[in-house]
Amino acid sequence: MPDTKPADSPAPAAAVPLPDRSVVPPVWARYTEIVVDHGAGSWLYTVDGDAYLDYSSGIGVVNTGHAHPRVAAAIAAQATRLIHGQQNIVFHEAGLRLYERLRHLLPGEGWGAFLSNSGAEAVEASVKLARIATGRPVILVFRGGFHGRTAQTMALTYSKNVYRGHFEPLPGSVYATAYPYCYRAPGGAHPIEACTCDWEEQLELTFAQVVYPEHVAAILVEPVLGEGGYIVPPPVFLPRLREIADRHGILLVADEVQTGFGRTGRFFAVEHWGVIPDILVMAKGIASGLPLSGILAQRSLIEKWPPGTHGGT
Repeated sequence: MPDTKPADSPAPAAAVPLPDRSVVPPVWARYTEIVVDHGAGSWLYTVDGDAYLDYSSGIGVVNTGHAHPRVAAAIAAQATRLIHGQQNIVFHEAGLRLYERLRHLLPGEGWGAFLSNSGAEAVEASVKLARIATGRPVILVFRGGFHGRTAQTMALTYSKNVYRGHFEPLPGSVYATAYPYCYRAPGGAHPIEACTCDWEEQLELTFAQVVYPEHVAAILVEPVLGEGGYIVPPPVFLPRLREIADRHGILLVADEVQTGFGRTGRFFAVEHWGVIPDILVMAKGIASGLPLSGILAQRSLIEKWPPGTHGGT
């Protein structure tokens, strides 16, 4: 859809007065008091007829824009055929075709997928798969990272204390190390490219002082740190992290919930560094607004999941 503001748009619906905004629970931290009537492309239109350019994209969700005609048509067509086909009860054409397309998104053969509803659910799926596939308990994450607000994903999240501070105790066997934040890296003509930010030294200290590497099932990483400051790591980071994970038999899990599906200019952000994770977590832009998420992993890993050990409706 065009990125410029449309010349005209549907008039706001004349209507029964809206309920008071207090019906929305206050746990939602509010960024605006805007009441939206509809969206089109990159624009949101309020009930008062004002237009706002939506730089948030629904916090990285509507990658194809609001109400993209092809997306809307596909939703309408499917809604008249089947809305919910529970995966452990039936197969259905749309689901089978989606699974088939997803397994070809990463280089090489042998990929499989597991689908769920939200980013946090997909992250939890990656953790459960990593633990059962390796027989190891520990998940290593990075300070500043955000992975969700369910109990397990709160334990994985280190971006703000508001997410964790009221809900202790959290699930255990999760440890955090330093993410390379090189914005103010000293020295050199190209400090961002050249810096190490001591992340590798911090990781080795974690292995030496906190947890044995042979106890770590997975390293969970955002290829571009999100809530922690939208930090693009130095070019050496992900390739070197891949090497370290391989050396210790640790799975590398890329959380691409926010960076996936074209948001960084590549289909997945890991492609910028030529790194292939063992498990890739996806959500948000995968369905451009509909509740869908999932993981990609090698079939050899997915087949280690005994039936019934994970699922959902």
